[in-house]
Amino acid sequence: MTHDTTESDQPADSVSEFAADLRALRIEHGNPTLATLASLTGISKSVISDAFAGRKLPTENTTGLLAEAVGGDRAAWLTRRRNLMPRTAPAATAPVERRRPHTVPIWGTVLIALSTAVIGAVVTSVVWSTVILPPAVAAAAPSPTDSYLAYADGVDPMQTVCREDAVIAASEQRQDGQFQVQMLYSKKCMAVWGRVTRYDNQSAGNSLTMLIYPAVDPESSRNQERSAFDVQSIYTTLMIEPDVNARVCGIATVTQDGHDPIQLGPPMCV
Repeated sequence: MTHDTTESDQPADSVSEFAADLRALRIEHGNPTLATLASLTGISKSVISDAFAGRKLPTENTTGLLAEAVGGDRAAWLTRRRNLMPRTAPAATAPVERRRPHTVPIWGTVLIALSTAVIGAVVTSVVWSTVILPPAVAAAAPSPTDSYLAYADGVDPMQTVCREDAVIAASEQRQDGQFQVQMLYSKKCMAVWGRVTRYDNQSAGNSLTMLIYPAVDPESSRNQERSAFDVQSIYTTLMIEPDVNARVCGIATVTQDGHDPIQLGPPMCV
């Protein structure tokens, strides 16, 4: 699935659709925090938040830097943004029909006022539900339960209801801030998964690996591990742990400059 769309792919594009696709791309690439994106792009967290919420069309600079930070095609996103600018909209060619002023009976005025109030309430409701809400709420609201996969060991957490109440249970910067290792948890699913993100600008030709395992059994058959090359961030599949007293640990391993893999510090356990 890709969100690097062009004008032909989005014939009825809007600022809210633009923001929704940008949020989805962010989630697909590890859902980095606003602080992380601000550090990567040099853009303030408030401006980034406005871009993801769809409150207004972000500037070209913000669009390009954010798209790159979440793995998007900079050129495609800039083209899509330009197509949303008011000055690029086609000019109206139909002549404006001029009518003589006329009066409206009092009962007609009342009906118009009531209709306007109803329409205004509906539009306001739609705007608040699709634009003003924070990304996490807006993304969760329209998803019907039957569109999710059943959560279980080895299932992608982003394809399950586990994503809806996911929290970062532990997070640490490693290698002088060049990497971030995190453990995430869903109370609804009683599930854990790990994530590692790199900020050393060495994604190309190098790998990221994240392994999670029961603390009492590092060689468990339930271990979940994922590796990938040429990416900035990866997350593991789910490990379901119904025992609230049990601990799950994660280890991140990376390569730099094509050298042998190195482990990013000690295991992180939650």
